[in-house]
Amino acid sequence: MANETARKKRHGTSAVYGNLAYDLDALARERQFEDAGKIREEERQVQPVRRSRPAAQPALRLSPMLVMGVVMLAAMVIVLLMGCVKLTKISSSVVEMKSQLGDLQEAHVALLTKYETTFDLTTVKEAAEAAGMKKPSSGQISYIDLSGPDTAVVYEAGGESAAGKLFSSIGRGLSSVVEYFK
Repeated sequence: MANETARKKRHGTSAVYGNLAYDLDALARERQFEDAGKIREEERQVQPVRRSRPAAQPALRLSPMLVMGVVMLAAMVIVLLMGCVKLTKISSSVVEMKSQLGDLQEAHVALLTKYETTFDLTTVKEAAEAAGMKKPSSGQISYIDLSGPDTAVVYEAGGESAAGKLFSSIGRGLSSVVEYFK
């Protein structure tokens, strides 16, 4: 019995059923499992690591294209900021003008009502009577009959000769051609 517990401690198995002779590789497998987590003595030795120094880097030089690009970018930012400033000024002036427009519209309405009250018919009649005006009597009224066709004849003071009429009509024709091509 003591022999068996010693064997259990050594092999780590609790009970064996049957003959172990059939499994010839069991002992070799157990040794592999035991040695699996161990590091060999040769591998334990620390190998000195050779460190190489990095080569000296050349001094940084800025390319002219990079400098020009940065200058252009800065110029564009300045132009953008100036545009924003102008936009802000314009929008504030628009707001100010809208308020002025509202004030002017109110003043327009007030002046329009005052204008309409000054031309009230009773006020006009009173002012006309005060100036000595009267309504016309029936003898002062005359009617004109315009039932005929609408025509007008304009006579010039001194007649124009036939040659003058010809030159003036040619001049009007040329001026209309020139006006057409303008």
